[in-house]
Amino acid sequence: MPIRRFMSRPSAVCRGRLGCVAVLLCGVWAHWAVAADAASPGALAQMSQARSSGTADQLTLTAQLTPATLHAGRAFEAYVVAVVPSLGNAVFARNAAGTWVAVRDASTVPAALTGTAGAEPLTVTLAHQDNTTGLGGTRIYLGYGLNSGGNAFAEMVTQRRYEQVHTVGKGLAPWVLEPVTEPQLIDLLHLGQTRDQGWTSVYTGTVTVGDIATAPTAVAPAPAAPVSGTTLQEAGVDEADLIKSDGQTVYSFAPAVAAQTVNRELSTPDANRFGNVLRRHRLNATTPAALQEADSLALTWSADVTGTGLYLDADRQQVVAVGESTLGGGMYTLWFAPYAWANGATEVKWIDVANPERMAVRRSLRMQGQLIGSRRLGSTLYLVMRSQTQLPADITQASTTWQPTFSVDGGAKQPLVRADQCLAQTDNAMPSATLITLVAVDLGTGTTGTTTQPLTQARCFVGGTEAFYMSERNLYLATTRYDYTYASGMPRYAPRTSTDIHQFGLDGLQISYKGSGNVMGHLGFDQNRKSFRMGEHNGHLRVLTQTEPTFGLWATTMDVAVTPATATTAATTTRSTALSTDTDIDSPGRLSILREQGGELALVGSLPNARRPASLGKPGENLYASRFLGGRGYLVTYRLIDPLYVLDLSNPIDPAIAGELEVSGYSDYLFPLTESLLLGVGKDAVADGSAGDGRFAWYQGVKLSLIDVSDPTRPSEVGRQIIGQRGTSATVLHDHHGIALQWRGQGAQAAVRIGLPVSLHDGVLSGSRPAAPSQWAPFSRTEMHRVEVNLGNKTLTATTPVPAAVAGERDISRDRALLWQDQSHYYQQGEWTSSGW
Repeated sequence: MPIRRFMSRPSAVCRGRLGCVAVLLCGVWAHWAVAADAASPGALAQMSQARSSGTADQLTLTAQLTPATLHAGRAFEAYVVAVVPSLGNAVFARNAAGTWVAVRDASTVPAALTGTAGAEPLTVTLAHQDNTTGLGGTRIYLGYGLNSGGNAFAEMVTQRRYEQVHTVGKGLAPWVLEPVTEPQLIDLLHLGQTRDQGWTSVYTGTVTVGDIATAPTAVAPAPAAPVSGTTLQEAGVDEADLIKSDGQTVYSFAPAVAAQTVNRELSTPDANRFGNVLRRHRLNATTPAALQEADSLALTWSADVTGTGLYLDADRQQVVAVGESTLGGGMYTLWFAPYAWANGATEVKWIDVANPERMAVRRSLRMQGQLIGSRRLGSTLYLVMRSQTQLPADITQASTTWQPTFSVDGGAKQPLVRADQCLAQTDNAMPSATLITLVAVDLGTGTTGTTTQPLTQARCFVGGTEAFYMSERNLYLATTRYDYTYASGMPRYAPRTSTDIHQFGLDGLQISYKGSGNVMGHLGFDQNRKSFRMGEHNGHLRVLTQTEPTFGLWATTMDVAVTPATATTAATTTRSTALSTDTDIDSPGRLSILREQGGELALVGSLPNARRPASLGKPGENLYASRFLGGRGYLVTYRLIDPLYVLDLSNPIDPAIAGELEVSGYSDYLFPLTESLLLGVGKDAVADGSAGDGRFAWYQGVKLSLIDVSDPTRPSEVGRQIIGQRGTSATVLHDHHGIALQWRGQGAQAAVRIGLPVSLHDGVLSGSRPAAPSQWAPFSRTEMHRVEVNLGNKTLTATTPVPAAVAGERDISRDRALLWQDQSHYYQQGEWTSSGW
């Protein structure tokens, strides 16, 4: 029957809030109509976006449904449900006969398809030559419930095993970015602003906004080099850091109070602010080892900006300094407080270093928007920023007020982006007046003279992004599709969520939108590791996501309260995350392989899948380290031991688990030393069989793990070193730039030297002996630890650490290590300590 005939006479109209599923449907549909995009079919279960044909008055829709592998052989019922906004959010369900029926409660919802779950996808008809004229905006959902003698529909809703697969009058998937006119753009921002007005920040935490890592695509061993450089995650894609060196000169940020006597220009309103001074030192082979200071330069950032990153552009004899506004409280804390992003700014300074005696600022660029991340490809600097638009009440006067602006050398403000350069995610999962701006800056223009301005190009979209990854050809932005909350120092995700990913092609100043996709799960709990979940190779984007909603589950069953952040008090949904045959979440990790096809990021391969159902991780584990290296992927899951999985990605359509290694502790980051040797850096761990379900462990000191992957089917740990006791930390565990890697020698003499700043806890433990694994050791000192890896023998050898010049226990997040020839240089809060190797 035509859909129009039945939807014109609804017998039930939604009223009220989300309530008991078994009693009233209207609350469920109201929830779906507002936030159903949060729903995800769970691991292995898939509902494809509907394919349409015909016209509005004779519309035909079909979609593919693939039940979860663990449900194979079980009876199920598939449901097709429509929510019609133009009829007061009336709810209709399509029955097996193709008739649309108005429904009121769970017991009256008819199944569109009944059968036994198997490995093959099923084609479900959503509409057949139905008249949908006047029903624009109607959302159609597809899902399935298990028929275990109860109400399969209620079971489907409880487990959130459903997905929005089509919007009538809109042929695009909910995560796609669309071109919009300026009036449409302003309307979207105004609607988002209306919602923003009720939002407040009620979360606390310490995770800060900063440059986010990318993932590599090359695994060739690095050539022997006299100096260690910034630890890059993508060969050829430069990243900002606090120190930069070309093997002759070292540039570093410092607070003004660290400056001493050489060519000082220290007239700055806030002398103690970190990043207000750029220092230049020269490397020399003197004994004892020392850096020779050449000069320093005061960087007159605006009052609301602090220097956070440097790029060394040797081809143009310049250093490029990047500064940003500081978000007090961090990204997680303020992610749901839109107005915290309203006044953010990002600044770029071109610094002439051609004169060996005195540096000078060539140009300054100030842009409206809080920096999410930056990267450099040759002479082009790419920045991603988030800004919050504040439109006037009369939107007819808002034709230019939505535009972020830029200014050069303190001059007049100019629009950074035009309306025809903007896109919109009209089904944005987090409706807000948030504007994401991608900016390309030509570092080779505007560096001299007073009239030529730096060349810039920009794109923008109404939406959000929290993770940033860039290859040499593309830039990817990702954001969790459902609002997550923040409690007890870590994020809490919905039991079912998914992640939107947007791809932009890069060609110098040209930034082109290529398409969007969506993957199940989220990118994890650590902001600095999120982009390590992504990596591009031969045109395929590989993404690792996880399904655990909270960090650090100690028991097999734990109730998690998920409170979506909304403008008003939100209902709370509580769901057990226990893993059993009755849930879809049977794999802590999930691999998705995407490829741009016809303007969308299409899923071409995944793990687990019907053919390869083996889990990536064990129940209750979280994802820690992950890396994509050429045709392989590596991931670490952890709860008691460190299962490292080697993934064979040589065939993106049929990825597979090649091998698995279990050792105590875990790795936060993995660094390739050669094609067959990985360095894992994380923590050691000691089991505590009395806690939770017996699989809980207390982490201990910092662990360096040497992993041989020459045979991917049998990875092995060939060396390890434990630094300190419980409480010991290392900069690299929080920032992948906090480690120095120097490749030395050739053939049998080939080695990699490693330097990493450490806050050491190894004092005498008090209390009974042996000490409990939960007991923290007292703080001892801060120092730079040094280890050499013999690549031939595959051994780790430690040498004497370099002591810190700055005494006492402190934040070491800004500490860095630099290795040059046979010298070690330790950077601490702008000061340097040097030593021979």
